[in-house]
Amino acid sequence: MTTIQPKPPPPLSLPPSTSYITLQALNTTAQLYVKSANFLSPLIPGHEIYNCPTLAFLLTHKSSNRKILFDAGVRKDYWNYSPLITNHFATSVNVKGLRVEKGVDEVLLDAGVALQEVEAVVWSHWHFDHVGDLSRFPTSTKIVVGPGFKENLLPGYPANPESPLLESDYAGKEMEEISFEGEGELRIGMFRAYDFFGDGSFYLLDVPGHAIGHMCGLARTAENSFVLLGADACHFAGALRPSQYLPMPETLDGRWGLDPYFMNPCPWELFGDCHPGTGEEKRTSPYYTASMALGSAYVEPEMANKSIQGLKEFDASDNVLICLAHDPGLFEVLPLLNDGPRNEINGWKESGYKEMLRLRFLNELPKEGKPGREPIVLGFWRDGKEVSATEALAK
Repeated sequence: MTTIQPKPPPPLSLPPSTSYITLQALNTTAQLYVKSANFLSPLIPGHEIYNCPTLAFLLTHKSSNRKILFDAGVRKDYWNYSPLITNHFATSVNVKGLRVEKGVDEVLLDAGVALQEVEAVVWSHWHFDHVGDLSRFPTSTKIVVGPGFKENLLPGYPANPESPLLESDYAGKEMEEISFEGEGELRIGMFRAYDFFGDGSFYLLDVPGHAIGHMCGLARTAENSFVLLGADACHFAGALRPSQYLPMPETLDGRWGLDPYFMNPCPWELFGDCHPGTGEEKRTSPYYTASMALGSAYVEPEMANKSIQGLKEFDASDNVLICLAHDPGLFEVLPLLNDGPRNEINGWKESGYKEMLRLRFLNELPKEGKPGREPIVLGFWRDGKEVSATEALAK
């Protein structure tokens, strides 16, 4: 049995501060089951379709009580997106399941958070499963977007019949486009950064590759601990891990959150057969990279892979927990705002969440060539029942 020594990661240059954020995770209730080809490369037999639940985050600035929302999930009435999006649902073979039980506005209200309290909503990027339905929020709610958003994506529908956005989402609202350029450009790790509150408690990171203006968030949850809100920098934790900084352990025991299907302890070789690498690569490189297929969800796949490399450096830090928007493991480990308004994840380090989440994605990988987990949703759902695509998209 070969012991692999982790490679020391480069320094992240995390700025010091005593200001921090109270961070709460929201189950947006959006569940998708999508084909892997447009998101993940290579295709691994038994994992051609994958589970894609959707997480958002409520951030409260500790000293001022100012609240912002990072991402907004899928609008509950998804059939009322712009025609560009609904036509995609109707004609695409990529979406094999879609269900939304509540809008994020309802999730917040159920938790006792008045929508007027939300000062701003950060759209990590413009895709339908992140912009939600901001027409439900008051005009006092500012929308924060990444570089190039306004030039490339405005106006929305119906002013621009080909837009993926709706004018109603931003009508009457201030829209701030973040610029990462200028004097004294700030970098954290390999990414350009913007100090949102001006005190080191929350940064927006310029993380290109997936979509125009794609941003991640970096929330300081204690003086020396952070949560990186990864949005869609990658779409599956197996595109991030294992890595040369966090190699696959020789054996996996109960601490890693493996399903009861696996023996305890479990030799790493059980997960090596479906890894596309050879030799030591199986323990030091991720299972996936960003898809370069025709119709890839990544506007610049090569740039996306560079960004993923940057995320690996954050992932290697004991002081940073990475939360990808569509990681099923997060729903199994993190306390959710949906389950209690006082739930927060600031104590992630003391609670051991990082270790519990690191390899939980292995449960989703194929077992003996068959899907590792059951689909979280099949077909289109509307008003609590499965319907045909035509019925689901009827106005």
